[in-house]
Amino acid sequence: MITPMEEYCFDLRGYTVIPQALDNDHVASINAWIDALPPLKIDQWFGNVYVQSYGGIDGINLQDVIEAGEIFERLIDHPAWIDRVRHYLGPSTKPYIYEIFINVRESGGYIGVHSGGHNVDHYQRSGRRNGQWVCPMLSLLASLTDVGPGDGATVVIPGSHKSDFPHPMQDRRGGISIGSGEQLEGAVEIYLKAGDAVLFNDALCHGSAQRLNPGQRRMITIRYVPALHAHRFGYEPSAELVAQLTPERLAIVQPIKPRRRPNG
Repeated sequence: MITPMEEYCFDLRGYTVIPQALDNDHVASINAWIDALPPLKIDQWFGNVYVQSYGGIDGINLQDVIEAGEIFERLIDHPAWIDRVRHYLGPSTKPYIYEIFINVRESGGYIGVHSGGHNVDHYQRSGRRNGQWVCPMLSLLASLTDVGPGDGATVVIPGSHKSDFPHPMQDRRGGISIGSGEQLEGAVEIYLKAGDAVLFNDALCHGSAQRLNPGQRRMITIRYVPALHAHRFGYEPSAELVAQLTPERLAIVQPIKPRRRPNG
């Protein structure tokens, strides 16, 4: 349930933390799946999951991980966050998954800051219009490991989704900047325990701090957009996945059934 204070702070700051969004067994099952993976390289496929990176230094992203089994399918409409997603996207649309992946990042890795209220496009608005929520892109990050000081925490600049100016240390285009996020004045690191999640308006200026500690930072990322948008990488769910998803989950993964020429 969204309290009036949470809603106020989400509007003001642009993000909300959801403690214990995933239970311990769920986190353990996903980590065990990651542990069992063979060595993977960027652009390599593992079944229907493929490996991608936004710049190398940010680690590897296991894209479309919902293809890897039921423990991932339940993330599509997880009760810890799906009602919040529907609420903040706004009453005139339904959620669609723009991308869903697991990021695995080693020591030294980070992702530069990007986005911000100044970067106007069809995906980014400040959040409210005429008394209704209008967030055309929401990002949900669920941590699979504890993320504290030195662990490469997600970094945000609270309230930056409402700013008409780029951060003076940021790329003016709103693209991914060089250098780790903790270097920006005013940046806040969001520390999470394994199983905690953070939901934010993707118009918020965000990135991550550099991971200084040994070991891996493992994070689930789901980006929800209104159902009218296309998938970021042109992904189409496999016939196997379509056949086993509930109607409710399929509507989020494939809101419009593809129309194809009949065989023969």
